[in-house]
Amino acid sequence: MLKTVLIGAGGIAWKHCEALRKLGVELSGIYDVNPVNAGRLAEAFGCPVVSDPVHAIAGADMVHILTPPSKRWEYVECALAYKKHIFMEKPVAISLEDAQRMELAAKAVPVQFMVGFTQRFRKGYRIIREWLDQGRLGDVVQAYCFRIGPGPGFGGKLNDSWRTAEGYVCGMTIESLSHDIDFLQSLAGRVIQAEGFVKGTVASLPQFDNNVNAALRFEGGGIGSITASWSSHIAFNAKGIIGTRGSVMLKGEDIWDSTCLTAKFEDGTSVCESLDDIFQEGEGYLEENRHFITCIEKNIPVGCDITVGREVLAISRKILDSSIRGR
Repeated sequence: MLKTVLIGAGGIAWKHCEALRKLGVELSGIYDVNPVNAGRLAEAFGCPVVSDPVHAIAGADMVHILTPPSKRWEYVECALAYKKHIFMEKPVAISLEDAQRMELAAKAVPVQFMVGFTQRFRKGYRIIREWLDQGRLGDVVQAYCFRIGPGPGFGGKLNDSWRTAEGYVCGMTIESLSHDIDFLQSLAGRVIQAEGFVKGTVASLPQFDNNVNAALRFEGGGIGSITASWSSHIAFNAKGIIGTRGSVMLKGEDIWDSTCLTAKFEDGTSVCESLDDIFQEGEGYLEENRHFITCIEKNIPVGCDITVGREVLAISRKILDSSIRGR
């Protein structure tokens, strides 16, 4: 039985614990700088709280790094020193320098280093990926994500989120948009140009952005767009591909809802299907952890590694930088 130690016991850690338990992975320990958070999670899943993360990492087969993105390098460095497999939540870091340092260090160690881009493991994504591989959609003309709803900073107020906490501040463009960037880039091809505008609504925290409009250009010639907001009173989600031979859209009535699949193809056929895919119930977390474990056991490369994570962060930084230049 594989053993993992969890570093970070916030909300996302509960999803991973549920997934890992279903997959038969032993939770050998949970560490968090807030021992109360670690204690709650450990009690719920019947595993120990650890006070020394270095010792815990040394005794495990792998480590799940689930801390805020500004606090990860020391745990990555430790895991690589002990040659432990790493699963790390996205985004990989806040600074591109940290991401590059992780990528360089990982190249010297023969371990799996997976970044948790959960959207790749949802049913709708897998269907679109299959249709692209089969050629049913043709070449990508345009790819888009439109995702809005109340979130951190809604109503101009700070809420109970690490994203707006002192020392951890991480706005939408780096944190949440990483899902959309990876979704589009992994389907439509490598992003070669990215520009955008961002806006924050929390006057007391001007460095925190919670609204983004971005334009992308893909290596294959297609274009893309991302509209995202944590300030909207209305929640809605739509993402899709417009191709030369067909078009597909995933949509739902919530910021993470992608349960309605609609597609039309040049041969006149169409699809309108309701998917059993409730993101909050954790299926994406289950499938991404299953993929991670399979890659460890079979010694095959993970689908989204630290290089992918660094590339996604670089695109987020380009969007932020272009917004600053445009002001």
